[in-house]
Amino acid sequence: MKKSTCSLSDNSKTSFFNDGNQLFTTLPYENPQFQDQGIFQMTYQKKITIVTIYMSDTILKISDEKQDKYIDIENMCLRGVINQKTKQYGFRISKNGQYAEFFGIHLELLNKIKLYMIQPDFQSKYKVLNKLGNGYLSQVYKVQNNINGQEFAVKIYEKQNLIKSNNYERELCMNEIRILRQIDHKGLLKLYEIFEGEQNIYIVTELLEGGPIKKYINNQDLSDQEMIKIMKSLFVSLNYLHKQNIYHTDIRFDNILLRDPQDLETVCFINFGKAVQIPQKKRTQNPVTFQEEGALKFYMKKDIYSLSIIMLSILTKKFYQENQLVDELLMKNFKNISYIEYMELSPPFQRFFEMIFTEKYQKQIDSLSCENILELEVFKLLNKPRNSKILISQQLANVFARRTSKNAPRLSQREKLEQSLNIIKLPPINGDSPTSTDKTYSASPQSDRFISNQLTNILKAKHLNKRKNALKLNIII
Repeated sequence: MKKSTCSLSDNSKTSFFNDGNQLFTTLPYENPQFQDQGIFQMTYQKKITIVTIYMSDTILKISDEKQDKYIDIENMCLRGVINQKTKQYGFRISKNGQYAEFFGIHLELLNKIKLYMIQPDFQSKYKVLNKLGNGYLSQVYKVQNNINGQEFAVKIYEKQNLIKSNNYERELCMNEIRILRQIDHKGLLKLYEIFEGEQNIYIVTELLEGGPIKKYINNQDLSDQEMIKIMKSLFVSLNYLHKQNIYHTDIRFDNILLRDPQDLETVCFINFGKAVQIPQKKRTQNPVTFQEEGALKFYMKKDIYSLSIIMLSILTKKFYQENQLVDELLMKNFKNISYIEYMELSPPFQRFFEMIFTEKYQKQIDSLSCENILELEVFKLLNKPRNSKILISQQLANVFARRTSKNAPRLSQREKLEQSLNIIKLPPINGDSPTSTDKTYSASPQSDRFISNQLTNILKAKHLNKRKNALKLNIII
């Protein structure tokens, strides 16, 4: 934020974010949980007052000896100032042409409130390095902090484009800012601060240096373990969103990036302009209506379907029309999606996608949440030793279990033999090194006989050696 020893111009009245309300307001909701932020000297309308500031979400309570005042800082203008007499550093909060200045030693409050406010002078704090890409009505650049050299990403909107566009486009920008301010999770894009210049709006976020996940997977052959890591990380992030009553509704390859190209678990969701939310305050004050509950289930299923399609594409390297496929699933037109291919995948993934993409399990998925999905056995395979695909399928025998007959046949002699011969050391065959066999060996009758004969020969050889040694010592066995 810009420091100044002279009178600063105030652009809050012409700000893109100005909604016409006044600086001070009434308490917007009941029983906020305020936390003490310290004592400040407040200058308002040329009057100096000693006040204590308390904070709850975006609400500041300004208390002096006579009364309490409230400021909702969301999208208000914020800038740094210096008291001309005391040379003390402080900050100014302004809205619709009105402002108040605060000076004190508890300036850590600045780091808390700047997330919700709009600052000027982007160019004085950041240096633009290079262009990363284009969004709808926006451009994304890599930038560097002029003070500490740290690198960030910034999404830049031209205000004129937003003003010319319909209210829907403007709302996309405002909605993304609103959602980013509420989320704090390693699998979701992190917002740092927002600036407004004469022509542009600047949204400064973390830099996801790994780039789009689609670009990464096109050049990699992922193992089952690596794939499960990606799936788990994304479903954990999506579960966090849903717990906040936020539904992304626009999950596609373009909106999933890697923070670190060397770590698959750093996958992140971006672009929250189309996200849908029912505010937590509303849910606590008023019961959720039947229509709202129906909408929540609809958006939850849409997110789960969308993410599952992306997971399938990563595994099969076949890319589908995501929006069209999700629409068919939401309308339960399963016959129209029979072209989906997943039977060549390993058993755990076959079972997972069978549940998502077939009519058989739709009663379960109608009420399925990300939290339920994360309890599935497929996600418990991480860091477990795996000897073969057969072993994996045996570990996952109960995942999405089908109903079986009570009169299921007992284990055959061959199956009992397979279980008893988990790890058997075989003698060298044709001069090869000793071999271990586990559950991956072929359980055909020929192989059973071969193993039996080999064991018999070993026992005979041992017995013969004992007889030779005994004869040398004149001992009869």
